[in-house]
Amino acid sequence: MSAISKQTALVFGRQAREAVRDPGPFFVLPMLPALLMTVVFTSLFDRIANVEGFTAASYDAFLIPGVVVLVALLGAGATSSSLAADVRSGYLERLRLLPIGLGSLLAGRALFEAARLLPGAIVVVAVGFAFGAEAPNGVAGVAVVVALVTLVGVAYSGIFYVVAVRTRDPQTPFTLQPLGLPLAFLSSALVPLAVMPAWGESLARLNPVTVVVDGAREAMVGDLMSRELWSALAVLIVWIAAGQFLAWRTLVSHVKGS
Repeated sequence: MSAISKQTALVFGRQAREAVRDPGPFFVLPMLPALLMTVVFTSLFDRIANVEGFTAASYDAFLIPGVVVLVALLGAGATSSSLAADVRSGYLERLRLLPIGLGSLLAGRALFEAARLLPGAIVVVAVGFAFGAEAPNGVAGVAVVVALVTLVGVAYSGIFYVVAVRTRDPQTPFTLQPLGLPLAFLSSALVPLAVMPAWGESLARLNPVTVVVDGAREAMVGDLMSRELWSALAVLIVWIAAGQFLAWRTLVSHVKGS
């Protein structure tokens, strides 16, 4: 194992131990909004399936592949708390004396950000089945959806790391949490674009979350290896690369300037 891999693994383990000591914000919080939407929306808005432009077999089957993606949006960035704490305490400055790559500090956290979303995504899908979700593609389709959720978590975490380094505030996940709401509601996660007002549809088409949700929905209830899925993967690769690079540059600038 290379030195960088070892450093990444150490950061991952450190973050995992912190999450075990305080599982609420790391494992429970991400799934709560999605679970609430699953229970409430499937009960209150099932008649949306009768609206012109709705093409899915049922609203339940339409909703679950989309709402599970929101696990990564509405409970994101918990690992940025420890990064902010490290910056505030001077821990990063002490690391300058050691041959440790700053990228490892982000990579280990980003990998754990993905891992911590797995339980929430699985629980939301399981509850979704109880409320009428469908999975014609079986376990493979569900696995693809869950994998997309973890990638969204990594992609979205970049902005949390940037803010954590700049503000040195461990409350970063809570202060940035509202950003996930417009990304969630102005996407195809909860309703089809065809039933949105014109301005909402226009914004939703520009929203990268829409592309990911469409890919997840196709993987679960449509064509497993669809064009939508490949588009979602392409968007996520660009999103992850841009977000994590910006976070790394911010971290490097902080260390050099301190």
